[in-house]
Amino acid sequence: MRLNNIYAGMSCLFIGMASPAISLAAKNTLTIEQRLTLLEQRLNRAENEAEQAKIRATRAEQQVRDADERARIAENRVQQLENRTTSVEQKTVQTEKKVDATALASSASSPGDNGFEFSGYARSGMLINGNGHGAHGGPGVSPASSIGGDAHVGRLGNEKDNYVELGFIKHLRFDDGSKARFKAQLADGASNPDPWVEDNDSHHVNVRQVFVEMTDLPSFSGPVKNATLWAGKRFDRDNFDIHFTDSDIMFLGGTGGGINDVQWTPHFKNDFSIYARNFGDLGSDRYNDNDVQNVLLTANSFYDNWQLMLTGMVAQGNDELKDQTSSTGSYAMRSDNTAQRGYYAMLAYHDKNRFYGLLPGVSESALQFGRGLGAETRQPGSDGDLTRDARSVRLASYGIVPVSKNWELAPSVIAQHSQDRYRNGDRYDWATFNLRASQAITQNFALLYEASWQYMDLDPNGRTYLNDSVKYAYQSVKGDFYKLTFAPTFKVGDVFDIKARPEIRFFVTYMNWSKDLDKYAVNDDFGSAGFTSGGNWSFGVQSEIWF
Repeated sequence: MRLNNIYAGMSCLFIGMASPAISLAAKNTLTIEQRLTLLEQRLNRAENEAEQAKIRATRAEQQVRDADERARIAENRVQQLENRTTSVEQKTVQTEKKVDATALASSASSPGDNGFEFSGYARSGMLINGNGHGAHGGPGVSPASSIGGDAHVGRLGNEKDNYVELGFIKHLRFDDGSKARFKAQLADGASNPDPWVEDNDSHHVNVRQVFVEMTDLPSFSGPVKNATLWAGKRFDRDNFDIHFTDSDIMFLGGTGGGINDVQWTPHFKNDFSIYARNFGDLGSDRYNDNDVQNVLLTANSFYDNWQLMLTGMVAQGNDELKDQTSSTGSYAMRSDNTAQRGYYAMLAYHDKNRFYGLLPGVSESALQFGRGLGAETRQPGSDGDLTRDARSVRLASYGIVPVSKNWELAPSVIAQHSQDRYRNGDRYDWATFNLRASQAITQNFALLYEASWQYMDLDPNGRTYLNDSVKYAYQSVKGDFYKLTFAPTFKVGDVFDIKARPEIRFFVTYMNWSKDLDKYAVNDDFGSAGFTSGGNWSFGVQSEIWF
């Protein structure tokens, strides 16, 4: 068995070794024709492969030519675009040169034709009482409003005057990149309802503002790089108010100059100004309307939403007016204690996006303090009757908040304490709370509501005044006042926006107050014929617009 296996293995090995020789022998037995046939087949295959390679090369060349053509077309388009851009730039330069040659400035970047802008504010309407006669009213109707003119109550359904402001503004831009702005504002107001009034004593057009601003001056750098210079007669740019009571939180104005937007850091900037003004007719012939009686130097500092305002003022010669009768509205007798200087400070917070940090909306608040001439905290430096020791502390705040799809609320508060104001030992305390509400009914119709309440504790301490050449004394009084108004209102624009204008309102108002307030002064609205405590109704219609 073992020998058989060995034999079989040796047989297989011999056959395997003989196979190549057999194949080579088979190959050598091919004829020449067969060999030529095989060679021809190999040549055909090579030619086919070469043809395929040629086709691929041709396609590649075509793709390259196509790419070159697209690149050429793109280059042509770019060149055409560059040519058009160059042409437009040349035309723009030519246009600017023509404008500069004729007006020394090109078209302004602000709204309006050729840099011109027109702005305005107006209110006009009638106010009648329940008997069909002209009604007493106005935001300053209460006795406390004669103290600095700022103790206002709600104005909705409580205005009887016709007032208009017209602003004319021209914007200029120069070749060096600098800009300028000129503004003139005319104003007129009257209570007479007649269509033509010609009373030169109380009714005349007033030039309220006329000033020039300059900004983007190329020679300025550092903190003043983007600052604005100004000079002329104007309302200060940093003024702000409570519209719903027609009461300024801060009103600074006069004739002078200053610089705004001195930017020290991205969050901190300063405004500086100097104003000259007078107190009107102080009962002495020595002063004319063009005399400068008070000079105010102000620094406003802003850090994000915070504002700190510091003002110092001096009124040379104001203390020389002794025992004169003022006609500024306070009717105070002059004395040798009249202030001739003063200072004022205000800390304010402005939030244009939140209602006291709680809800979306708007809110602004201010805490104010003044002494001497600065004790008039609403309009620092405007009251020449204040004593040297006069002191005032005032809080003012308002907000606007949407509370639902159709409702928006605007609450406000102003409260003030002052002492030694017009005479040593006097004291005036008052506070006003007001709430305006708007209910949108349709796209162009809303219902307005307003509730206003004011508390007064007034102690003039023997302060006197003249009325029809008769000397009277103000009386110490204490009490409160309230007013309720309902006003169906037509609007255009955003009917939900409580401050959107124009508006046309029809209204009914009810007001009442403590009987004690009727005796404050004989020249006061309260206590006058047909306007005493016990309840008073008034009706009217009014339009209001600003733009």
